[in-house]
Amino acid sequence: MTTDPSDLAEPFHPAAPDRPVVAFFDADETLIAMKTPFSLLRYRLRQQGDVSGAEYERQVEPLRRLAKLGVTPVEVVSKFYELFAGVPWQELRADARNWYAELRAQGCPFIEPVVARLRRHQAAGHHTVVISGSWPATLYPITEDLGIDLVLCTEPDIDAQGRMTGAIRHAMFGPAKGDAMQEALAKFGADPADCHAYGDDPGDLTMLRRVGHPTVVGDHPAMLRTATDEGWEVLPARLAAGTRRQPV
Repeated sequence: MTTDPSDLAEPFHPAAPDRPVVAFFDADETLIAMKTPFSLLRYRLRQQGDVSGAEYERQVEPLRRLAKLGVTPVEVVSKFYELFAGVPWQELRADARNWYAELRAQGCPFIEPVVARLRRHQAAGHHTVVISGSWPATLYPITEDLGIDLVLCTEPDIDAQGRMTGAIRHAMFGPAKGDAMQEALAKFGADPADCHAYGDDPGDLTMLRRVGHPTVVGDHPAMLRTATDEGWEVLPARLAAGTRRQPV
């Protein structure tokens, strides 16, 4: 993946060299231009013969309608997880590894300025943490590839036989992100005033407001207004060359 030199010139606020710093990143639509659980669902259905995408549309359209009605992200995600009731978790993890390998080979739609910033944090010796409403199945292949130190995310409920129940054990949205950040800050012994956070939508505001150096990614109108009002940095959601955003 190429990096525009202008990304490296964006403001950066290093702490004193003897102070730990944590950089927190949302994942979907912040590091990568897609909703990764839906991308994996599309992949699995295609592997099962849904070449046209008709079955994917049948399963996802009710979730789109819920989102348009303004229900909370947790409610939409809860309905999404019901689609996987009875699926062995290890089977899903294996499918996710294959999904990401295919995606990487075809061209993964990383958001270039954010990945460039991630690399700067890593080069500076900062701890990097993904906090996401997504699930471990799709996050782990991505974060392992990017060298992320810690992943805090929505966790599925899994029964004694290792199968998904279709329920959520822990949802990582809104205030839950703030709570998870506090645990990570304590783990690394970092002062939030020294730390950074990157997010793309209003669900990330709790996370962004917990650190001294928040950054909005992309052009969500409400987020741009907040960035202007608060004096926050904004990074463009420019994709890696030759890739495209994957729609839900």
